This record gives sequence, C-alpha cells and structure tokens, in this order.
Amino acid sequence: MHIVIVCDYGEVNGGAAKVAVLSARGLADAGIAVTYVCSIAPVSALLNHPRITVHCLKLESVWEKRNPLVAAAQGIWNRRARRALEAILDSLPDETVVHFHQWTKALSPSVLLAPLRRGFPALASLHDYFIVCPNGAYYLFPAAAPCRLAPMSARCIAANCDRCSYLHKLVRVIRQWATRAAIGRCGETLRSLSVSPFADSVVAPFMLPSGDRFVVRSPVETAREPPVPADRNAEFLFIGRLTEEKGVRLLAQVANQAGLPLTVVGDGPLLDELKRIGGAVRCTGWLDSPALAGVFKRARALVFPSTWYETGGLVVLEALARGIPVIVSRTTAPVDFVDDGVNGYVIDSNDRAALLARMQSLLDDSVAARMGAEAYHRYWTNPQTPEVHTRNLLAVYRRLLSEHRLCAGERLSAAQS
Repeated sequence: MHIVIVCDYGEVNGGAAKVAVLSARGLADAGIAVTYVCSIAPVSALLNHPRITVHCLKLESVWEKRNPLVAAAQGIWNRRARRALEAILDSLPDETVVHFHQWTKALSPSVLLAPLRRGFPALASLHDYFIVCPNGAYYLFPAAAPCRLAPMSARCIAANCDRCSYLHKLVRVIRQWATRAAIGRCGETLRSLSVSPFADSVVAPFMLPSGDRFVVRSPVETAREPPVPADRNAEFLFIGRLTEEKGVRLLAQVANQAGLPLTVVGDGPLLDELKRIGGAVRCTGWLDSPALAGVFKRARALVFPSTWYETGGLVVLEALARGIPVIVSRTTAPVDFVDDGVNGYVIDSNDRAALLARMQSLLDDSVAARMGAEAYHRYWTNPQTPEVHTRNLLAVYRRLLSEHRLCAGERLSAAQS
C-alpha cells in the first residue's frame, strides 16, 4: 500500500494541514510508504521521516497574487498543479490511494482529476464545506448566521454571503461549478471522508452520488496525564481564530459584564477589539505548545461558542482529555461528544442568557468537579489518539483498494468474455 496525501500547505497552520501532516506521520510510523504533496512552503519537520517523500510544488496562495484576475483563474482551475500531481503519481505503484485534504488555496479543484490517469482510488477529507458550498463555511458572513440555502441554488448564487465581497462570491461560484464537474468526472473513484458525524450530516443532503461516504475523526495529540483540577481553577478559556463566526465577541462581552475571568488564546480580525474590553478579558495571541498546556492547567472550563457549522473543533476534545468541562454551541461538531449537563453544556449559538447561565453554573465547585471527572473518563474511554486515527484511516484505505481490485477484475473479465 502507498498513500499520497495532498494538501495546499506543508506546515501546520490550520486544522486541515494539521490533520494532513499528522496523518502522514502516523501512517509512516505504522510502516506505510507515504508521498506528501503540498503546493506552499515551508514543510513541517514532522514530515522528515524515512517513509515519507515530500514534493513541494512551490506555488503561491491565491491570496498572495497581486493580479486579482490571475488569482481568480488559478483558484478556479490550476492546470499546472494538476499536471505536476499527475507526474508524481505516474511513478507510484498500483496499490496507491490518493487522499486530498485541502486544495482551495493554490491547487484548485483541477487536482481532483489527477488520479484518473492512473486509475487510483481517491478520497477527499471534508475539513470544511468547499466540496458543496462556494464560500466553504456554509455560513452567511454579513448576517453572522448559519446558512440554510441549498448550495448552488439560484438563491444561493444570489446571496451576498461571502466574507470579502459579492465579487469574491461570484468567483467562488465559478470554482464550485468546476468542482462539481471534476467530482462528476471522477464518479465512484473519488469518495468523501468527513471528520465528524455532525459535519457529515450537514453535507450529506448536497453531495453528488459517488459511492459510500466515510467518517474518520481527526487525531488529538494530547497525552494522557492526571486530570486538571477544574474546580480549583478560576479562568474560562477560549482558543481559536478571533473572527465573527467563532462567537468570541459575545463570549468576551458576557464574561466582562459578569466579572468572569476569560483567557482568549488566538489571533484574528477581532483581536484589537477584544483587547480594548480589558477587565476580566485577557488576550494572549497564539501560544506555543508548552504555554498552551499551562493555560489549560489553569482552566475551569473551555467555551466553544461558534455560530457556524464547525466540522471538527479539536480544541474541545483537547479540553475533555484534560478533564476540563466545556460549553459548546449546538451547531458545531463537538456536540457529538458532549452530554448536556454531564461532561459539559450545550447551548444555542448567540444565546447570551444561556451562555451566562451555564458559565455561572460552573462556578459551583461541585458542578465543575463532577463535570470535569466525567469529561476525563468519557474521553479516555474512547480516545481520539493519532494511533486510533491511523488505524481508522488504514481500514478505509484497505476497503478502497479492495473495491478497486474487484472493479478491475470485473472489467478484465468483461473484456475477456
């Protein structure tokens, strides 16, 4: 078996790239030969492994292009990227699976067709909703609300839902047509893999019929240590990109008005605004792993108030693994792990009163202690470790190769008869 992992980035700079890099490393550690293809340097040191071959195409992100027309053309259909990937695949053995993680920043949907020349089975991980939705988030950014339109319907195309502008939306619509055409040409040779049951349920009504879909949860790197004594801590914690759809502004306002200490870890457009709140709200920017571990050890609860259909939310699992209670929005993937009132709370997004009530409830030491113990026990009963992730991926790859061999045998028999 040989696995090709395709991702725009070679370094860990976001959820999709993190899963791509960690899965490459996990597969290599399990004895599998891996080819990692990225378009944008630098390349993570985690990919320095004797069983991993790295090809960096040294392309630019569409957001770095000075000419907007050139950027749009590359984002819609990058022929150079497809040809480069085809050349890499030409040298690989027949028992190869191509696994796409991210292709919207530089590679474009053209690369989805590259495995066809060799007839390799392929898999696309859905870290977002770009497989069906033009803006990738299935979210109405100007209204700061989840979308409920059918992607690529007339109402969808007319909606000014993009984070940037309606002109950007139109370019993304054209790219979505290109994506749909590529998926249609691939047929059942390209399958989808969601990173959570929740995300799969969101995308399922809009997927083109192309065989079975798979769900493999993303890996959590947290090592098992004694649980954090959440009931002895004071700080509420937010970790993530500081953007409107993450719900962090409302969280900061609620915490400040109630005098509840809140540590905000992350960066983004709202950072300066959140810093100005001051008072009970402390902003740290992004932290390295040792510093972040220290912040977790001081946490009473982690709050995940996102207002969009989050596909993963690994930070919630990292909190649960440490025995830290969580408060999560109902429209996010972490609801798969939270039993309301047992190991955390589930609330409606943008519900100020519910958010305040749940944060105040966790000020009760007995409640924080009970929920923290449940969080720790439930997570480690079924941990989402890199080793578990690797085993689950290998099961999917073996199934794809088995089906591929069966189809090839049927075609050969039909040709000989």
